[in-house]
Amino acid sequence: MRRALVPTLLLASASLLAACGSSSPSETVIEPTPFQATPTPESTQTTAPATTAASATASGPCMPGQFEVDILNTQGAAGTIYATFEIRNSSTSDCTEDGYAKLQMLSSGGGLLNTSWSNDNTMASPSPTDLPPGTQPLGAAGATGHGYFLVSWTDATCTAAQAVQPKLWQVMLPTSHFQTNVTDIDSSMVCGGAIKVGPIKSAPYT
Repeated sequence: MRRALVPTLLLASASLLAACGSSSPSETVIEPTPFQATPTPESTQTTAPATTAASATASGPCMPGQFEVDILNTQGAAGTIYATFEIRNSSTSDCTEDGYAKLQMLSSGGGLLNTSWSNDNTMASPSPTDLPPGTQPLGAAGATGHGYFLVSWTDATCTAAQAVQPKLWQVMLPTSHFQTNVTDIDSSMVCGGAIKVGPIKSAPYT
């Protein structure tokens, strides 16, 4: 009876070893799951371009109420008067003006005078003109970031009775429709009230 007990113990030990050897594969099946749940490097790369694009801002059209306008100078040649008007952005936002200003001549009391005007592109073509904030005052020598347009008329081909003599110029800018009155500096005679207006540029006409 005692001899028969030894083979039985050997068989029991073998079965226990087999059971221990088969438990290890079941544990390795769980290990890959954390790698599937952590794709963080890919998600951060896709969000970065979106924030960069959102930070880029472009200059927009100018809005009413953010300008100063004045006559920089007037010059005469062969019976034609040229007046350079200067524009300054007095706001805190960058913007653009593009095209031809509209002008109306006024009397000293603000009354409307006979005015007919036409766009003149013989010296320049219209294009967007950037007007940044924080520039030098109007009339400053070598100022940058200002806008300029040229107004011309004849003063020697008519009698005084046929001429208009403005005291003020009512100016309306093309993009923002900003409007203001500018004092005439020479009280010039404008034959027939006819003027020509050049487009806004980033530098004075030469």
